[in-house]
Amino acid sequence: MIDKTKVFVIGFQKTGTTSLELALQRLGFRVYGGDKNLMKFQNTIELKTYIQKTLQNWDAVQDMPWPIFYKQLFELYPEAYFILTVRDPQSWIQSVVQFFGSIRFPLHQKIYGVPCAEGYESRYLEVYQQNNKEVQFFFSGKPHFLVMDMKKDFNYETLCSFLNIQDIPIEAFPHGRNNGRRTLPKYKWYRDLRSLYWNLKKGY
Repeated sequence: MIDKTKVFVIGFQKTGTTSLELALQRLGFRVYGGDKNLMKFQNTIELKTYIQKTLQNWDAVQDMPWPIFYKQLFELYPEAYFILTVRDPQSWIQSVVQFFGSIRFPLHQKIYGVPCAEGYESRYLEVYQQNNKEVQFFFSGKPHFLVMDMKKDFNYETLCSFLNIQDIPIEAFPHGRNNGRRTLPKYKWYRDLRSLYWNLKKGY
């Protein structure tokens, strides 16, 4: 495997990150997913050491909580490519609520500071929008940074142009594994039952 410049997908969940993972894999990148261990470190040096050790055999990352460590990733890999995936805020929170409901994920509680998505939509939106602003401000003027809007420029042409890849796949850009149209999650009674089941099962 040829050593590649690393690619970091730093958009929040439900912004097309899984689609981008599949596209990067199609282009030959080894993509590492979410890692809850990142949240355990209080010491910055230990955190950076863990990141470097973890990413030795990976070309790219995506999924939470990687996006909230974009500054540390940039300090460690200043020549890497950073992609902020975004989505219309109202479409984003609707998708988040339908997918996560009232399930009390400890990881989400650390990131958003509230028990769950449903019922705390305003807080989720606040964190999401503030993070996007801070990321764009941080990377302003830096060369290897791209914002990909889920509804506008999710395609191989945009991605390959950014990564300086000449051989652009001719097939359609992939859809995330969770991108199927499902009806039941749109109903609150279903989300409540599903959340109750998972909260009891996981002991949340």
